[in-house]
Amino acid sequence: MSYQTGDGLHEGWDAAEFPDGRLSVGSQNGGAMVRFLGPGLDAGAGRGVLDGRTAIGWRSVCGCGWRGPLWQRVSDPSQHNPAAHRIYDPAPSAWGDAPDGVEHAIFREWRGHLPPESLADVRAAAEAVREAQARLDEAVKRARADGSSWAGIGDAAGITRQSAHERWGKR
Repeated sequence: MSYQTGDGLHEGWDAAEFPDGRLSVGSQNGGAMVRFLGPGLDAGAGRGVLDGRTAIGWRSVCGCGWRGPLWQRVSDPSQHNPAAHRIYDPAPSAWGDAPDGVEHAIFREWRGHLPPESLADVRAAAEAVREAQARLDEAVKRARADGSSWAGIGDAAGITRQSAHERWGKR
């Protein structure tokens, strides 16, 4: 399962982890596509396809570099303890998929590492203001090139002639 924030800054997934530290990044040819993930690693480092049934567990991974705790796969049903992130999976997937309940818990952990949505709203609104300001600046430039006065521009922008000249006159 994979997930992404609306602003595109965070892309996460529940990754199978293997004994050598490689993490799944998808599935292919009946197995889990894996590679080493982390700063300073070659993008192709450790690429391959492994049998997902050999995974030692699962964790949430985000493109920003954040990683959640390991949900360790245990081989004995008596060791199953979701509160301790110990999971018995009686029918492991060759693709390395986490059991359903674990997938949902991993998603909640991933959501928990994100900044509040209100900050994403602020970021989106600030970007909209920057884009609108750039459009306004370009419109004023065209209006001046067409011979419009500072009074006319100020009136169209809802400000005084003097404010319009101070704002755009030196550009």
